[in-house]
Amino acid sequence: MLKSRFLAAITPIVLAYAPQSHANENTPPESTPTEQLPSTEQEANDGIIIDGDKLELHLDRKMRAIGNAEIHRGKQTAYGDIIEYNVQNDELHVTGNARVEVGDAKLSGPELRMRLSESIGEMRDATIIMHKNASKSGSQDDDALVFTNELGNQQNEQLRYQNRAGSQPNDRMGTNRYGEMQLSSKPSTVRGNAEHIYFEGEDKKRLTGARYTTCEVGVDDWYIKASEIKLDDYTSSGTATNARVEFKGVPLLYTPWIEFSFNNQRKTGLLAPTMGTTSRSGFEVLTPFYWNIAPNMDATLGVRALSKRGVQLQGEFRYMEENFSGTDNIEYLPSDTLTNETRYFANLKHQHRFGNGWSAGYSLEKVSDSQYFSELSTRIVTTSRINLPQQFNVDYADENWSFNAIAQKFQTLDNVSFPYERLPQMTLSGGKSYGDVNLNLYTQLVAFDNNNNSTARPTGTRFTAYPSITLPMSRPYGYITPKLGVHYTSYNLNNVAADQESQHRTLPIFSLDSGLYFDRDFKIANRGYSQTIEPRLFYVYIPDRNQAKIPVFDSSITDLNFATLFMENQFTGNDRINNANQLSFALTTRFIESSSGTQRLSASIGQRYYFADQQVALDYSNLSTFRKNNSSDVIAGITGQLKNSWQVDAFWQYNTDDSTAVRTTITSRYNPEPGKVLNLSYSYRQDLLDQFNISSQWPIGKGWYGVGRMNYSMREKNIIETLAGLEYDAGCWQARGVMQRVTTATADANYAFFFQLELGGLASIGANPLAVIKRNVPGYVSSNFIPDNPQPSYYE
Repeated sequence: MLKSRFLAAITPIVLAYAPQSHANENTPPESTPTEQLPSTEQEANDGIIIDGDKLELHLDRKMRAIGNAEIHRGKQTAYGDIIEYNVQNDELHVTGNARVEVGDAKLSGPELRMRLSESIGEMRDATIIMHKNASKSGSQDDDALVFTNELGNQQNEQLRYQNRAGSQPNDRMGTNRYGEMQLSSKPSTVRGNAEHIYFEGEDKKRLTGARYTTCEVGVDDWYIKASEIKLDDYTSSGTATNARVEFKGVPLLYTPWIEFSFNNQRKTGLLAPTMGTTSRSGFEVLTPFYWNIAPNMDATLGVRALSKRGVQLQGEFRYMEENFSGTDNIEYLPSDTLTNETRYFANLKHQHRFGNGWSAGYSLEKVSDSQYFSELSTRIVTTSRINLPQQFNVDYADENWSFNAIAQKFQTLDNVSFPYERLPQMTLSGGKSYGDVNLNLYTQLVAFDNNNNSTARPTGTRFTAYPSITLPMSRPYGYITPKLGVHYTSYNLNNVAADQESQHRTLPIFSLDSGLYFDRDFKIANRGYSQTIEPRLFYVYIPDRNQAKIPVFDSSITDLNFATLFMENQFTGNDRINNANQLSFALTTRFIESSSGTQRLSASIGQRYYFADQQVALDYSNLSTFRKNNSSDVIAGITGQLKNSWQVDAFWQYNTDDSTAVRTTITSRYNPEPGKVLNLSYSYRQDLLDQFNISSQWPIGKGWYGVGRMNYSMREKNIIETLAGLEYDAGCWQARGVMQRVTTATADANYAFFFQLELGGLASIGANPLAVIKRNVPGYVSSNFIPDNPQPSYYE
């Protein structure tokens, strides 16, 4: 079969006949007649190429290609059964299976008319197909856009902006092990049709009587329809008039005009409303408007209608410059129908870099009343808050020194826990090395004031200075680090007895930290492993000083764990320094797979031994708080990943004198593949906590997934928090429904229902439950990120 080609350089017309004969298949490529044609780059810039089974030339003015016809000019390519091109008028006419390819998009119809030089023309009864690439998201935070500081280009100055389709930022709690696999959303195809497509210049198109969807051919579950859609390929944006969303033939949303981006870019315009219901506020609808002010600045304004409370106004403003960035959030309910009060929430944050290591900022939060979060929020992270900070900060840092100053107050919502105000607190710390010797200095000055207008609690200033010197000595087989320091503290107090207004405390501190490393290689079932044994000894000596008359501003006793086991002071803050003549010991062993470097098992056990009785306590009046034995509780921990689908972490604290368990924490996760996860955990703390927690995401079948969580307290014999929901993946759309019960810190339990209909990643309707699910079900993967045939990148 012969196929011919015309090459027209517009002016003048040049005809090149290039038959492609297969009679001699041994002809080398470099000797073919087509070599006489100009290069592809030259053709793209200078001429029009017409291909077809049969070519005709009429009076040097009209060219016609019949059968498998193609025409190429620059970036434009058209196909059809018959192509006619009038050179003099620059008119293109394609009949029969007309098709135009532009990037990843294909437009087809029975007929196409176009003026090539101006890209002006039309196609009737057109069909559109555009392939969308899969978007990778290792953390599943595909709902986030990143504002980059274009001037400073500092990663720590990036603001992660959520996609304004109603998504909540990922809590980052419970990331799943498939993050390293770079889970991708499933590739999809956007298709649609239009009564007419008008080409109105390069990169511009206008569609009338248009509709589009991401469903496969033959599946018409949902469509977005519009009387007119204008697309601008150069700006990757479009506008639609009289647009509506139809699902299963039922219209769900309507807007007379909307502007949108089809390249995942921020765009000013109305956002899809979100809907939900709670037991305290009733049915609610949030209608947001997004304002893309500048590449580094935006705002979101919203109206939230609550059936039981009225209409709430919301606003968020975000900005970033070379040297500063910030976020301002305000919620305002003019008149709550249930309480007849004006209610509001404000959250203002700003950070500014001045150069030469200096920076400053503020973080201010305030609500109108203590019940605001419990009644108007559905997130337990928010409803559990009882102290809202209001603070200003100034910071400095260089190679050797760091300085921090804050002025801090709190709004307390439970009317019980009132932390001291710091007006101000200034901390200076630094260090420098002289050969093998390290010198360090820590200083702090704090002015403490009451947060609840109480005259009974002591107030005043505290100054602390702690210079120290260390001599670390390290070898491949171990290390030893002696340290010597002096901890000095002075107080000027109010609301105390006359003889206690001025106090001073000076304590020398000596510590010796040491450890050894042993390792051996061995094999199990022809797999190589390396086992390590790591003993560690830590000795501390601090003499006793009576601190009964010193008030407690910010100190508390630390939990016993493998971090605090090797701390000099068992108290946080600077109000209490424990007396010590003690030795801490821990032994750790690890089993590491040689081929992959994966730590399959780690086990540790430790204990502290006391050579002196306890003389320092938070409360000297309570003798029961003083230690009476010569050793601490035994602590032990195990972390196992015997198979890639199983992970287990366990921690125990055991009192050898009473032969009782003080604390037990066991967490386990079974995660064989994306979309299948089962979490089991148990937490016990003597006389305080006894809880069992289970959460899971699991496929039910035929696109259905179940998600759930239950947190049960065996101590109170009560369910603390529950979540149950279903998720359905139809391929081109997903639906999620979740019911949640939350016990709040400042009120009774709140019930919330979330439902979302997500249409192929292009639109979402309802209240997004993803943030709630991810927080409650660690390892959860959204159904549109679950591959059809997951292939783990490891071998079990």
